[in-house]
Amino acid sequence: MRRILISSFLLASTAYSAVAADLPSVKAAPVYVPPAPVFTWTGFYLGVYGGGVFGTTHVTGPAFVPGVSNAYNQNPTGGAVGGLVGYNFQFNPNWVIGLEGEGGWQGFTATNTFVSAANGLPFTQQVTTDYSARIRGRLGYAFADRALLFVAGGVSFSDIGVQLNNLIGSTTKVTQGLVGWNIGGGLDYAFTPNWIGRIEYIYDDYGSTNYGFIAKSGNVFDDRSATFQSSTVRGAIIYKFGAPAAVPVVAKY
Repeated sequence: MRRILISSFLLASTAYSAVAADLPSVKAAPVYVPPAPVFTWTGFYLGVYGGGVFGTTHVTGPAFVPGVSNAYNQNPTGGAVGGLVGYNFQFNPNWVIGLEGEGGWQGFTATNTFVSAANGLPFTQQVTTDYSARIRGRLGYAFADRALLFVAGGVSFSDIGVQLNNLIGSTTKVTQGLVGWNIGGGLDYAFTPNWIGRIEYIYDDYGSTNYGFIAKSGNVFDDRSATFQSSTVRGAIIYKFGAPAAVPVVAKY
């Protein structure tokens, strides 16, 4: 009898285990946390910039002192602030191309003092700028999730004023609008999906421009030419419109 009872108990236990194995689990499914959206550089953006400008001018004209060269080099320095707008497109998958326009105040001055051969009096030659603007194409490579290393280049617009003071017959400042070219590069970093910081360097070359200072008689008595190049080191704060690219949600079982 004892053996029959033991055998029946073992058989019942085996049958229960087999049935329990086929029952659905009552354990809670793990909570699915979707990955964060992927940051993309694609989109329109606006920003402001500010920095320092370091220029080089080379002015040639009449030799006011006999035996002294009529070429004068000057190195104006100053600052620049302004705004920018642009659009980036990211592809393949880390390359970024874009187009950017900008403009603002650019002010620097350099002054040299010379002695006039005509009357022995000193006079000054001063060069100044008032603004700068650029249209640039951009090519960048995205890395480290939210960093973009880029090069940029295009067309530059500015002005350069040349003024002669204390020279007989003329104290006039002559300002010419300039069109040149630029090249540079820098680093963009997205601190958030919309806010971007930038540091960059830009070289501008405006070639040579002619100036004619008019005497009281109305005759051009002092023809001069000036070349103008500048280097700009600056930072920018940029706001990019739009949200990061969404990540497709895949069902988890």
